[in-house]
Amino acid sequence: MRLAGKVAIISGAAHGMGAEEARLFAREGAQVVIADLLEDEGTRLEAEIKAAGGEALFVRTDVTREDDWRQVVQTTVTRFGKLDILVNNAGLSSTSVADPMDTNGWRRIMDVNATGVFLGTKYAIPAMQRIGAGVA
Repeated sequence: MRLAGKVAIISGAAHGMGAEEARLFAREGAQVVIADLLEDEGTRLEAEIKAAGGEALFVRTDVTREDDWRQVVQTTVTRFGKLDILVNNAGLSSTSVADPMDTNGWRRIMDVNATGVFLGTKYAIPAMQRIGAGVA
């Protein structure tokens, strides 16, 4: 189990590629935090991972909100004692908005795909540094 003892936050993990990442990380021994807006899907995935013998926690997270990132990192560290891994998986494609050529559609895509990654990194890195994660 390559991730035994590791704690990971995966954004956008309630469905699709993020859910597969969460399942894989849990199978490999990680404690997984499912950070997503989709509450029903997120809580179902949490239950599925636990039923398979893994450890998971769903935390409702809007990756475009700084307070949500602060909260998910704090909740992770409080619950599992540390944070080792961040997977900035949440993302939108042009098909996710009504009109990707509309300025508001563009802003929504950039908020999730760019600002969300920045905010996740901003809050995860200090928590990871406190335990020496990522240091070779």
